[in-house]
Amino acid sequence: MTEPYRYNCIDKSILLPFYKKFYVATYFRLVPGWMTANAITIISTGFVVAMAVVVILFEKPGSPLHALVFAFCLHNYLLGDHLDGMQAKESGTSSPLGEFLDHYLDVYNGAIVLLTIIVFLGPVPSEVFLVLMVLNCVAFAATMVEELERKELIFGYLGTLEGVLFITFFFISWVIPPLREFWQAKLCWGYPVFWIVLIGLGLGYLGTVVDIIVRIGRIPKQFAVFVACCICYAFLMWHHSIELLLSWFVLMLFSGDYIARVMRSYLSSERHDYPDMLSIVSVVLVSAVDLGGWLSAEISQFYFRILMIWLIVKVIYSFMHTVYRFRKHWHWTNPR
Repeated sequence: MTEPYRYNCIDKSILLPFYKKFYVATYFRLVPGWMTANAITIISTGFVVAMAVVVILFEKPGSPLHALVFAFCLHNYLLGDHLDGMQAKESGTSSPLGEFLDHYLDVYNGAIVLLTIIVFLGPVPSEVFLVLMVLNCVAFAATMVEELERKELIFGYLGTLEGVLFITFFFISWVIPPLREFWQAKLCWGYPVFWIVLIGLGLGYLGTVVDIIVRIGRIPKQFAVFVACCICYAFLMWHHSIELLLSWFVLMLFSGDYIARVMRSYLSSERHDYPDMLSIVSVVLVSAVDLGGWLSAEISQFYFRILMIWLIVKVIYSFMHTVYRFRKHWHWTNPR
């Protein structure tokens, strides 16, 4: 007999109790009773997708108008990210599909927020971007791996809520001229003050991964393969000067496919699956060719474009396969 679904989460966030009680609860009164939690999740993700559209189509580093748009989108995303859980609990519609949509879409939301910050702050060395992107992917993957290994999610004292709130206030502060000048001022070693934000992001990702490994007590071999592939991809991208957007897409999609596998394994009580095998084999072969000095910039560019197309197909398949498996939990409206 299959056990009823239960969302197991321990959230130690310092701000969460106050944020939900005094802020989210106010907006929750405005949410129609018929609106499903999954619909709220998708709407909140739409605000983050809007950020990606602005970044890709209207790139203008340091624009106060863009900062205001990004702050507005992040506010609404964060609000929706908590309203969906409250609605699911209120309507009694918590489900594995809801958990999958909520946490899986956050994989892409996190990558978009990171890209937004990198592009907004102007030219950032490629190695810095790649290190942050790899740490971002690994941190999200580690969170889901811990849930699979320990059958519960654990968020620390300084988690996603605190991070997104900080970034939101950072964008708001950028609109105010004196504060914008402060962020753009040079530190004693020549870098702008806003590099503190980038360093803080990196340390946050790294701290998350270290905490999770300590709690699990080991590094699952499937996760180790995933991390090794991410590092190999990043090195090849840096070595052959692959453009930022292409690098971002490949790393985000590769981690998205693996995390979908991990979440499906947990929600379906299956074994921990490895990352996409074709991606693993290809990066090993390409890295070997590169070490031999036979990989040109043109070939590497072609390889990553083909890989991106393949990963798009895999991600769409992984997403649709999981949604189809839990399709009985999808509702267009809440029960009366």
